[in-house]
Amino acid sequence: MTFSLFKTPARHSLRIILPGMLAAAALHPAGSMAQTQPANAAKPDTTELELSASGTVQAQPDELTATFLAEARADTAASAQAQVNALVGKVTAASAHVTGLTLNAESYFVHHDDGDPRQNRKPQWVARQSVRLTASDGKVLLPLVGQLQADNLALMRLDWSLSREKRMELTRRAETLALQDMQQRAQAAASTLKLNIASIRSVTLEDQNMPRPMPMMMMARAASMDMPAPEAPTGMQDVTATVRATLILKPAG
Repeated sequence: MTFSLFKTPARHSLRIILPGMLAAAALHPAGSMAQTQPANAAKPDTTELELSASGTVQAQPDELTATFLAEARADTAASAQAQVNALVGKVTAASAHVTGLTLNAESYFVHHDDGDPRQNRKPQWVARQSVRLTASDGKVLLPLVGQLQADNLALMRLDWSLSREKRMELTRRAETLALQDMQQRAQAAASTLKLNIASIRSVTLEDQNMPRPMPMMMMARAASMDMPAPEAPTGMQDVTATVRATLILKPAG
């Protein structure tokens, strides 16, 4: 009899508590759902559209760059460096009288070559420095390039490129084309789905300004001042921008 008296109240308490719990859940369905849905979830009557588009513009490069390498070998580091400094000095002196030319002396490297008796190469110090000359007019730079080759400077690269200002201008134009393409694609997709564009959730612009490879010129050093100046034919270069967007579509009407 004692077991029966303690068991009966437990069954009554369960019958009282369970309806209360069900009532509490029924009173706050929105709150329960809000805790489980992601913050950026689309509304039930909307659709997300993710797309990408691009725009490309072409232009003639407006900057010619010649890269030279001054190199010397000697029994001492000081002698090798002195010879390299003299070669770079020739570049500086020759370019000082050329209007519209920019000179940049770049990496300077000195190391000891242990040599190889099997190749009859004795130990020496080696010094190198690269020099970059840039001009907006090839007629200004190309004759100087031929002169410097004759002065025992190795021409490593000669190529056309877009200047920073020109590339920025072209990038803005490419971005405009990409955004227009995105808008047209979004309108076409919405029309096909018989939906309307409600809003744009996000837009990301990406530039794809990959430098176009140009032909490498002769690296051999000239033997005389009579060597003809090298040629650097130009070609059109592309500047491309890509846009990625997420749009919200809603039912028409």
